Amino acid sequence: MIRLANVNDAKAIATIHVLSWQKIYRGHIPDATLDDLSIIERQNAWMDLMNNGVKIILIEQDNLIVGFASICASRDEDTNPNFCGEISAIYLHPDFWRKGLGTKLCESALAELKNHGSSEVILWVLNENVQARKFYESLGFHDTGDIKKELYEKDVSLNEVRYKKKI
Repeated sequence: MIRLANVNDAKAIATIHVLSWQKIYRGHIPDATLDDLSIIERQNAWMDLMNNGVKIILIEQDNLIVGFASICASRDEDTNPNFCGEISAIYLHPDFWRKGLGTKLCESALAELKNHGSSEVILWVLNENVQARKFYESLGFHDTGDIKKELYEKDVSLNEVRYKKKI
């Protein structure tokens, strides 16, 4: 089942976010940073985002939230937010990877963005996250060649690449 999230879902979203980061980014982000991720801090952050209009799409299996995607108008200055949407996050609980759920979740996010007037979608992905990059490419996204270095913590910067897809 796929549905829109509400603030009551924030803890499940935060839990998936933390567990996914700890699994996929191990070896790319320092272990200490990953081990210190706080579900409560993420829960509060997701509640704030939802209270400020960010849409989050959930995928459930057997009444259990197993993944989410957050979508919004593109935040990049070189895009037109009236026509360009953004998938700002998409994560599945690691126990549910490689079961086709990520594809369903991403397709739902794309449909929702298209329904709100987007004709193209962007997303940013960690350069070293080969698994995610292959996933997006399999769905028709292409690497635009745009890169950014985002400071996550005082000593942790993330190298991200931008992907784009017409919808």
